[in-house]
Amino acid sequence: MGEIGTGRVVSGGDSDVVDLVFGLRGRAIALDYADRLWRELSGRLPWLAEDASIAVHPLAGVSRGNTEIYLTRRARLSLRLRRELCVAASALEGATLDLGGEVEVVGAPSMKMLQTSTVLYSPFVAIGITDEVRFMAACAELIAGMGVSGELIAGRARGGDGGRQGYSLMIHGLKPEHSLQVQRTGLGNDRRRGCGIFVPHKSLAAVDE
Repeated sequence: MGEIGTGRVVSGGDSDVVDLVFGLRGRAIALDYADRLWRELSGRLPWLAEDASIAVHPLAGVSRGNTEIYLTRRARLSLRLRRELCVAASALEGATLDLGGEVEVVGAPSMKMLQTSTVLYSPFVAIGITDEVRFMAACAELIAGMGVSGELIAGRARGGDGGRQGYSLMIHGLKPEHSLQVQRTGLGNDRRRGCGIFVPHKSLAAVDE
């Protein structure tokens, strides 16, 4: 197993939670891969299921087709977890995952610190509410409960594995400490299946990209 590399350190932030990023190699996988991915990961590392704070980002570097998803050479698997767990999670290196098509986890993982940003984006937030007005009100209440202040913009309604329904969501006007709090905590349900995980976004444009 190789060493864990370190990404860019966030200015002024702590590093208790990080993203651990693995390379992937494969061809095509199922459109509804999120449940399969969590089962494969927790099957290989059972302790993942014991920690509710662990999140699995939607796979990066993929191209969506009509009936399946295609992995590009830039395909990545990223876990958001406490920094102290990175060494144990790096045991995924070399694993073969069945995601409706075989995918190999390749190369030693790299560790990326969370970065502050006044604008954060999640492609899919699910909180069990499908009505947009009620969804936005509930999300505003959730972030207020974190002690976070920011403005919310909802994108299009979206569906996910297992019948999950939600919206893409942007939060802007965040203070640095609030930006880190939202990234560490996430929003809503099913962060293990790619929902409610926020990343820095360059601008308020293209909320649905």
